[in-house]
This record gives sequence, C-alpha cells and structure tokens, in this order.
Amino acid sequence: MHLTGDPARGRAADRVRMNRENVPLTVKLQLVSANSGRPVPGYEVSLWHCDRESRGRQTSDPTGWVTFPGAFPGEYDGHWPHVHFEVFRDELGPVHAAQLALPGDDGHAMTLSTDACFTSGWQLEIPSITGDATRGLVATRTVGL
Repeated sequence: MHLTGDPARGRAADRVRMNRENVPLTVKLQLVSANSGRPVPGYEVSLWHCDRESRGRQTSDPTGWVTFPGAFPGEYDGHWPHVHFEVFRDELGPVHAAQLALPGDDGHAMTLSTDACFTSGWQLEIPSITGDATRGLVATRTVGL
C-alpha cells in the first residue's frame, strides 16, 4: 500500500493503493460513541502495517466510516499478520490505538496468544472478514470511542 497525500505535511490521505503483487485487502472501520453507539464523524484515522509504504490517513465521514483499500500485510518474524491504527480527535494525540488481527497461516509457530501485539486480548481485535484471496478480502470492524 502507498500513502497518497503528503505525510510530511500532515495532509490526510483519502486512499491507500497497492504497490506490489498481493491479496487485495480493504479495511473498513466505523467509529462510534462507546456510550451511545452513534457514528462519530470528523475523527482522523491513521492506518499502517509491515513497511513504511503501507500506511494512510483519513477523516471519518458523516456516518463514522473510513475505508482503506490496499494489500494484505505480510508476516514478519515474531508477529501474526496484523494492521495497526490510531484514531485522533485533534493534534494532541490519539484517543484510541489498536490492531486488527487478520487470518494467518496455521503452519506458523506464532499464534495470536503468543504475539506481543495482542497480549491485551486478541479476541477483541479480530475484524469481520469477507471475500476470498482471489478477488480480495474486506476486513470490517466497529470501533467504540
């Protein structure tokens, strides 16, 4: 994936695109109030994985959604396949930070329960996954703030 926009100037990117052969992955997050369940528009979401090209930044729409098209992250030593994201209300820092645990290869020694990224409870960090490896996967999760 590749950031479109100017990360050095802090501009929000509205797309992340594939830059290598891989399984297409679209990450869809809906930001909602943890108290009311209502959508939370206007928050910035920064998303990244595995390498410095695999990142993007968007503002949640009026229904609280952000959508990042891209590629499935590769695995690296000691970690299960995952995507990081942070949510910002303003420039003072993130109001929420988490990972999405993605489907992995059952043949690896690493498991979600032994990956340090998921020590606080990986069960809460698994998105809904639809699609297939040929046409692409969609990872969807509701994020309570």
